[in-house]
Amino acid sequence: MPELFGEHLTRAELSARLGSLAAIGGITEFEYASGRARGVRAVRVDTGRLCVEIVLDRALDIARASVDGVPFAWRSSNEIAAPGYYDPNGDEWLRSFFGGWLTTCGLANFGPAGSDAWGAFGLHGRIDNTPAAEYGARTWWEGERCFFEISGSMRESKALGADLVLYRRWRTEIGSATLHLEDRVVNEGGERAPHMMLYHCNAGFPLLGAQTRIYASRSATEARDAEAQAGIAQWDRGGEPVEHFAEQVFIHRPIPCADGRARAAIVNPGFDGGRGIGFEIAYDPVALPALFSWRQLSRGQYVLAVEPANTPAIQGRTYAGAHGLLPFLEPGEERRYALSFTALGGDDLSASIATIAKANATSAAAR
Repeated sequence: MPELFGEHLTRAELSARLGSLAAIGGITEFEYASGRARGVRAVRVDTGRLCVEIVLDRALDIARASVDGVPFAWRSSNEIAAPGYYDPNGDEWLRSFFGGWLTTCGLANFGPAGSDAWGAFGLHGRIDNTPAAEYGARTWWEGERCFFEISGSMRESKALGADLVLYRRWRTEIGSATLHLEDRVVNEGGERAPHMMLYHCNAGFPLLGAQTRIYASRSATEARDAEAQAGIAQWDRGGEPVEHFAEQVFIHRPIPCADGRARAAIVNPGFDGGRGIGFEIAYDPVALPALFSWRQLSRGQYVLAVEPANTPAIQGRTYAGAHGLLPFLEPGEERRYALSFTALGGDDLSASIATIAKANATSAAAR
């Protein structure tokens, strides 16, 4: 039985109060109408608590997210751009990077541009700029629970080269603050292919502020480079916007919480008079054995992010290959990734912090 607006209502009680479920939530399909976004397909999924915009023509990634009417995901200065604006050269991926609650990086590489035996590649891969095929949306009831689901597939292929397909499914329900993501990546080609996958989950104002903290179930943390090493004592801290902040990236080794899933949360406990706001990403640390965090506090480029990934090689595919860290998919082989995205506030926020702290304390005691 869902809780909506402080009440627990049966399906019959909810139906008696509504002419249409659309009055309080549901799935709305639309297209953007102007600028580089013109004609881009998207859906708005509203649970009555959590509201997200999932961009169908950008790998079913999440461009906007709010909980109880408050936005919490970072957006870059870029507008939503159609896939045709994607530029694979060097770091030109940044010209179409919108941020949002999720930008997917992969399927064949993430990290900096480069080249290797499998060819040249740009920053963070192609998948985020790939439109969905076989898109589907459905709403259905199971007993007293009303579910929403969005699904689609994205093919990343090259004639005479690799053929990787991402099958993606989002699911949530009325009254919920959680989105469940199921991804399946399949090598449908005839050759062995590199496969790197990263989930770029971004927090912005008003979630990001001076009191904001990152919590992660982890056994170790290290700096990516000298800039990060200089700030490693503050790796988990937000802060006020400053001039010319040099980005910092940190590499973490995830550990499971009591339920077997690793967790990373970005929270601002002081928001709304102490009620707090935040989000948590829960994931399988066997399938995604690395976590990165990104700290960028420049004026106008003001963001914290947590990024579960399937290899710790944030330095990119060339580095991964040289250091034995490059995952592969054999012909017909697949990888599955399951993550939960939860908006936090009040008791849920405190519970997330406590769950992560318990995992870290248990890990420390065992060492």
